[in-house]
Amino acid sequence: MVDELIEILILLGGFFVAWNIGANDTANCVGVAVGGRTLSYRRAIAIVALFVILGAVLEGGKNMTTVGEGIVIPKLGAANPLSAVPLATLAVLLAAGAWVLIATVLGLPISTSQSMVGAVIGAGVLITTMRPDLGASLQYGKLGSIGISWILNPIIAALVAFILVKVVSHFLRRVKNIILMNQVLSILILIASAYSAYTLGANDVGTSAGAVHAFFGGPQQIIALLGGVALVVGTITFSRRVISTVGSGITTLDATTAFGAQFGAALVVWSFVQFGMPVSTSQAIVGAVAGAGLVRGASTVSSKKLGRIGVAWVLTPIIGFVLSIGIGWVLLGL
Repeated sequence: MVDELIEILILLGGFFVAWNIGANDTANCVGVAVGGRTLSYRRAIAIVALFVILGAVLEGGKNMTTVGEGIVIPKLGAANPLSAVPLATLAVLLAAGAWVLIATVLGLPISTSQSMVGAVIGAGVLITTMRPDLGASLQYGKLGSIGISWILNPIIAALVAFILVKVVSHFLRRVKNIILMNQVLSILILIASAYSAYTLGANDVGTSAGAVHAFFGGPQQIIALLGGVALVVGTITFSRRVISTVGSGITTLDATTAFGAQFGAALVVWSFVQFGMPVSTSQAIVGAVAGAGLVRGASTVSSKKLGRIGVAWVLTPIIGFVLSIGIGWVLLGL
């Protein structure tokens, strides 16, 4: 009976995390398009609902494997530590979900991936300390690779977005028909938003479902599908505030800069997914929005807003780590 209750709680915890991703990270897919008034809020949500599930099912397993199996590793021949200590898995989900929820209420586009990775590290420290008999250990080489990807992610996104805006602007200046130009831009932004939603499913759903899959096992696609559905619920119910921050709080966007920021961020995040690196879609889109805004000059970018977001980024993995240890210590001590 106790084991069944824990399983239910872990499923609910996984839903909680994925719901929070939808609430916080939907802005990474459509925030700039909504802010640039190219997409209505309802149409944007419909695009996210479709493509995020596709990304989760088709490519979510890449990050799922990294988070669920590549950070806290068992001794040779032993079971996955997150499966062997289910209360630690529950602590991971509660810690990551709680911090993302707090940030969403504050309107901060933080990194769900960083929150989850920090929480998994916290659980790993807890397991190695309180259950030394399992022989589990942290894979520091993998953590180093993830850390480097976190640093490079927003920088590369800003650069790619800057280049995209420059290139697209150059070609659009040759279009004399204003109606045709607006139609082309609308199509480009629709493509960028769909691609971003697909990337969100591949990156964030895979990351958030890593601990759940580590516990239950089974086909990754089933866990990814459930995570994708929970993300869509979060998108529908609680995403508007962060969409406003990303869409209009950092810099004022027009259709060209909205496309450059959206597509550039999606391209960079998707590239990291191919290597199983759970990077931040939030960092990518904020970096890309800043890079797109710099095309018109540094004065158009809100350094105050970026500074506030930057502080949240630094704190996120630390808070996820601390919360995971604290919650896990309480649960394991019961």
